[in-house]
Amino acid sequence: MTDPPSVFNLWTAPWIRVTRRDGAGAELGLGACLAEAHALAGLHDPSPLVAAGTHRLLTAMLQAIYAPQDLAEIATVLRAGQFDPVKLDGFAAQYADRFDLFHPTAPFLQTGDVPLDGWKKPEKGQKHDWADPKPIAALFVEVPAETNRSHFHHVTDEGHKLCAACCARGLVTIAAFASSGGAGIRPSINGVPPIYVLPAGSSLFESLTLSLITQGYQPPTADPQRANLAAWSGQTTVGKGTQVSAVGYLESLTFPARRMRLYPQGVTTTCTHCGAATQVTVSSLLFEMGHWLSEGSALWEDPFAAFRKPKSKGKAADVGPKPIRPDEGKALWREYSGLLLTERDDQLRPRIVQQIAKLIDRRALHETQRVRFRCIGLRTDGKAKIFEWLDEALEAPSALLTDDDAAQYIDNALGRADEARFILESSFDSHFRPERDRGGRNEKLARFKTVRARMTADYWRRLAPLFRRFIVDLADGATREVTALAWAATLVREGKQAFATAADQVGERADALRARVEAQATCHRRLAAKRKEWFGE
Repeated sequence: MTDPPSVFNLWTAPWIRVTRRDGAGAELGLGACLAEAHALAGLHDPSPLVAAGTHRLLTAMLQAIYAPQDLAEIATVLRAGQFDPVKLDGFAAQYADRFDLFHPTAPFLQTGDVPLDGWKKPEKGQKHDWADPKPIAALFVEVPAETNRSHFHHVTDEGHKLCAACCARGLVTIAAFASSGGAGIRPSINGVPPIYVLPAGSSLFESLTLSLITQGYQPPTADPQRANLAAWSGQTTVGKGTQVSAVGYLESLTFPARRMRLYPQGVTTTCTHCGAATQVTVSSLLFEMGHWLSEGSALWEDPFAAFRKPKSKGKAADVGPKPIRPDEGKALWREYSGLLLTERDDQLRPRIVQQIAKLIDRRALHETQRVRFRCIGLRTDGKAKIFEWLDEALEAPSALLTDDDAAQYIDNALGRADEARFILESSFDSHFRPERDRGGRNEKLARFKTVRARMTADYWRRLAPLFRRFIVDLADGATREVTALAWAATLVREGKQAFATAADQVGERADALRARVEAQATCHRRLAAKRKEWFGE
């Protein structure tokens, strides 16, 4: 075994997966990624968590480089068409050496008070003050480790061996997606990970420029005294289980929620994560609780997250807004109103979307342009269990982002879709009775439970592309009443079809055939009555 190279600098070393405008893939360092951003279509990685973490890191760096004071300065960057090479060179001259992954005392996104050979057991009579190493799999939520369930990864924890580039990709996900992980392990600054709404322009340059944010749209609780502190300019150590009450905006984008230290070794092998050959292998790391935002602190309003106030129920009336998070079985388009549209009493769209709406008002973005957002989230149980990630796109005609009247139409459309869903499910339940198990001891076992669930999922699936069409049609203000009527007709039509498909699965016995006819008649009658109720007919 040989000593590993002393440098893997993320500014120059290739590790960011991108797609060029011609569709070709590439891997770039931070410096090249920013310099070529105008020629890149966007970030591309098998893990959307890595893409989101990388986007937030690049945004933090550009925020430090440009520090826009008002919307006019962001508009100026947009008109330039690419990032200023002089500014990038100036940033590199000052901070490039701080992006070294394996620096002996100042490793990027890690703590520098633990040596590179901290994985070695202390000699007899000696001890160290850091935890025992954990398998490198702890960096990735999608890789089974410790008690996490294994499905398709048939590798033991100790069998994972990562290249430096994959380690970098894992490190950038921690600030945004670190969740609870057992006793004493708290989530990152945003709590249980929310849905992050990231601007998605025609190029990586446009996506990142639209992610710059002026002082007025930054979290109101961001500490102005810490405005210039970041992962490349602040302390080189991370305290264990450290409570913090003051955080700057740049700090929040790379918040050190975990105290980590990679333990590289000079071993030539194949990376078990990406399959690339590597001469530097990392199979273990220090991984323990890092910083956490004190419980007495005010809500941290991340500019890329939307918030919703819980419905008033007793003491819950005093509860403040909570980030919108992924829900099981709930398609992202059903959150369209809360994620993108103008503010209401009970919900607040991301501050970055509010700022983009102002850029539209100032004509920095064309009124007819469609604005796209990449929405990335991680669904958990609020504790240690990780279920799935979310990676979808939402698109909005520019006019809708600034139109209160359109927001009301969309709210009504989503509400009516849910009312129709209730009619389908209640009609189904009233005609297709639950059937007990053979012993008659479990009354909760319903014969058609699975069919009912499929019907609901089918209903929402049918509506998804039609809702996108509805959004486009709604952008034409002259036809909004007609558009609303057409959407109601769509709900009735698709609801009937979804119900008929489900009814066909209940069987061919005489009693089942009769129930099918009666159920469909009830469903059709109730949908028609609901449509009349919507429009006062």
